[in-house]
Amino acid sequence: MPTTKPAVLTLFLLAGCLDPKQLDDSGTDDTGPGADGPTVFDVNDGTVAEDTVVTLSGLVVTSPLNRDGDGFFVADPAGGPNSGLFVWRQMGMEGIAVAQGDEVRITGTPNEFYDWMEFVIGSVDDVEITGEATQPPAVDLGDGAGVVWEDYESVVISLTEQTVTAVDGFNTGTLTAGIKLDDGFQYLDYDCRGSFATLTGVLFYAYEAHSLNPRADTDLGAYTVPEPEVATIASIQAGSVCGPVTVEGVVATTPAAEDDGSSTFFVQDAGGGSGLAVYTPDVVVDVAVGDVFTLSGSAEEFYEFTQLRIADTATDMELTGTGSIAVAESLAAAPTDWEPYEGALITLADLEVTAEGKFGEVETNYGIKLDTLFYENDAEMGSRFSTVTGVVYYNFSEWKIEPRDASDLVP
Repeated sequence: MPTTKPAVLTLFLLAGCLDPKQLDDSGTDDTGPGADGPTVFDVNDGTVAEDTVVTLSGLVVTSPLNRDGDGFFVADPAGGPNSGLFVWRQMGMEGIAVAQGDEVRITGTPNEFYDWMEFVIGSVDDVEITGEATQPPAVDLGDGAGVVWEDYESVVISLTEQTVTAVDGFNTGTLTAGIKLDDGFQYLDYDCRGSFATLTGVLFYAYEAHSLNPRADTDLGAYTVPEPEVATIASIQAGSVCGPVTVEGVVATTPAAEDDGSSTFFVQDAGGGSGLAVYTPDVVVDVAVGDVFTLSGSAEEFYEFTQLRIADTATDMELTGTGSIAVAESLAAAPTDWEPYEGALITLADLEVTAEGKFGEVETNYGIKLDTLFYENDAEMGSRFSTVTGVVYYNFSEWKIEPRDASDLVP
């Protein structure tokens, strides 16, 4: 989805406004696309150079405002490759009341922003609604095999028989067509391994990747919910399984930490090894260390942190035993990478607090922060512990160890 533009673009806009090079279609018959003046195709193929203020007429609005509220999409009524364009305003689109199907005349400046062509406007007065028009049909690209996606940037396209092969921590899916499924207009609810009979939307280009962005629920074809798979914690952490899963006989290594009506606790196999965070978004659960569960939920990445999200704790969280002991892995030095220990219960020997931090966190000689998710410890600069036990957590791009109570901090 479009990213925030650097401040230097403001200077670029000012320069564009002062640039004597300006094309328009003044004095022409404004009854057709382009009105014999410049067209969307001319902008996309470079016929209209950057740094040139130009007026485009007879365009059709093909989308609502994006989620950022700073842009919308238009197309030449002819449709097809290179027929779409993203209209962007640095100050947002407040005051511009366009809707899909509006015919518009727009004055702006072409700008190739990180390899995505945008049409930059500086004022609400740069967009004029001139009537109503028929939106060009979505370009049917079948299953997407062999498509040159660059030809369809900013165009409304349609794909058939698409399965979500992965979902990242930003709720962005990867489709079998090889492009992303993203929420540039609305939040999408789907699982890894779920499939759509058809998908329609605008093709974005951002962060060096193309993504299909449905505009409304009507752009989503029939959705097939994936069947749950029996999985292990290790396979989930390795990324070899995603979407709906069931894990059996796992032991709670922590109580549940509450956060605004939701809760998080950790589990792992009784014999130790890989650990996993369990997230209940709509309820705070009561969990004791040593509880044994069979859990069903969606294995997902949340901002690069692996978790099992349980939507219905009444049916998908079965207590099968209590009092089991999960073994903590002992470390005497920091590993080269904390990722293999994500979610696991570990014990660190000879831990020293090396610096104060924020929000109760402190720096340690292991390069991992000592945190307070479960227990409000009073560690401070210079504090030393012969051992510290806790689960490994990843939050705000930082690794942390989370003791559960006072007994996990041994002087």
